[in-house]
This record gives sequence, C-alpha cells and structure tokens, in this order.
Amino acid sequence: MTELYQALAQGLLIGSTYGLLALGMGLVYGVSGVVNFSHGDFISLGMFMCLALYSAFSLDPYVSAVITIPVMTALGALVYRFLIRPMVGHQFLMIVQLTLGLSLVLQNGILMVFGGQPARTPSVVETKLILLGDVVLRLPHVIAFVISFALAIALYVMLRSTDFGRSIRAVHQNAHAAALMGINVGRVQVLTFAMGIGLLALAAVLLLPGTPIQPTQGLRYTVITLLVVVLGGMTNFVGIMLGGLVIGIAEAFGTIYLEGPLGLLMPYLIFVAIMLFRPQGLTWRSAR
Repeated sequence: MTELYQALAQGLLIGSTYGLLALGMGLVYGVSGVVNFSHGDFISLGMFMCLALYSAFSLDPYVSAVITIPVMTALGALVYRFLIRPMVGHQFLMIVQLTLGLSLVLQNGILMVFGGQPARTPSVVETKLILLGDVVLRLPHVIAFVISFALAIALYVMLRSTDFGRSIRAVHQNAHAAALMGINVGRVQVLTFAMGIGLLALAAVLLLPGTPIQPTQGLRYTVITLLVVVLGGMTNFVGIMLGGLVIGIAEAFGTIYLEGPLGLLMPYLIFVAIMLFRPQGLTWRSAR
C-alpha cells in the first residue's frame, strides 16, 4: 500500500509540471494554430542556460530563473516574429517542417556548445525530502507542484479578467473578427508565443534539480507535451492540467511497478487506452 501512495504522490507532483509544459503549447495553438515541434528543445535550452549560469556564476537554478525566463521570453518573441509568423496561414506541413528544423538547430547548437555527455546542475534543495507518513516526497517536486498550479490559476484568471486575456480569447475564437474589432492580432500572437516560451523556461527550472540533462532530451518532452494536450484538449486549461496528472501518474506507476521498457511505455499505453474508449479526450468541451 505504501508503494501505491508513493506512486500516486510522485505522479501528481511531476504531472503538474507536465501540465505546465502543455499550457505553453495550448496557449500558442489556441491563438495562432501553430503546433510547435521544437517545444521540448526550448525546455532543453532553458535547462542548459541554467547549467551555463551555474558554471559561470554558481547560481542555483531557482535563482537563474530571474535571467533565463526573460531571455527565453524575448527569444520566443523573435522566433515567432521572424520565423513562424511568415508561415502562419500557409499549409500546416510547412509549419511542421519549420519547427522540426528549429528543433534540430537547437539540439545541435546545444550539442556543439555543451558536448554530448549528460550533465547536472546542483541545487540547494535537490536532496531535501518531505515525509508524509511512509511517503517520501522530494522538495523540488513539491515546489514544482505548487508553482505549476499557482501559475495555471493565474493564467486562467488573466484570460478571464484582463484586457489582454480577452484579446487572446477573441483571437482564438475568430482572428478576423478580432481584427475588425480593433485588436492587433499579430501583436497578440507574438506576445502569446513569447509567453509560451517563458513558461517553458520556468518549467525547465522546476524540472532541473536532481535531473541529468543531455542535448537530445527535447524529443521526450515534446512527445509528453503532445500526449498531455491531446488528452486534455488543446485549449482547455482544466483538461490540460488533468492530462498532465494522468501522464505523470502513469509514468510513476510504470517506474515503480514495472521493469525495463514496459515501465517506460506505461504513459503511452495509458494514452492509447484512453483514446480508444474516449477519443474526445478527458473533457467534454474546450474552455473559451
């Protein structure tokens, strides 16, 4: 029974961060219709930026977030403005090819700068544990859980209660009508993509403590993000967070109860099973 509780707790904590990864993709897709296949490589870039700051200035990853988040947000705005925006409205496969090419550029750029060996970025909290009875929780996972849900709630409130949030929802519902109402659609799309990349920089910091990193890890995060957004709905915040929890719990159960490749496949098996019986995903409708 202790193993069951441990798996549930571990899955919920890491799944919340997977939900945060998927929120970035959901925001971008909802506004511009772009599925970013370099999504995971931006997470990898954020992690290696933290590694570079630690190597140069001995900054803890949580401290380096003060630098990496603004830098990657600005990078996201530039990437959308000069690479992706000219492709919006063209064939979907053109954007897929562009983001896949960007994935290769990021991956190989990281490989050239940092080499191919796994690396770690130490943090003062990475070895800290919290005991809840017989269940052992890693403090970095608890921090990630709290921040991920707090940020998801903040984003939801922003979309519902601010002028910029209402502009995002208007562009999501009908970009042409939003433009006729005086909304600068291009500006909203650039800022939303930049916000999505900024979320990935934060997620990189939350995932980093105690985790070995390597340049080729981006594909794994991209695949996990796609699983989550398909399960939860591309533009449904509640569904996305729920999908992240499902994938996180499946991964934890696979790690604890199964051995070898079958354990690693557990999230994908759960995903296929849900899609077979509920192809519309975990929720009934997209949040508007």
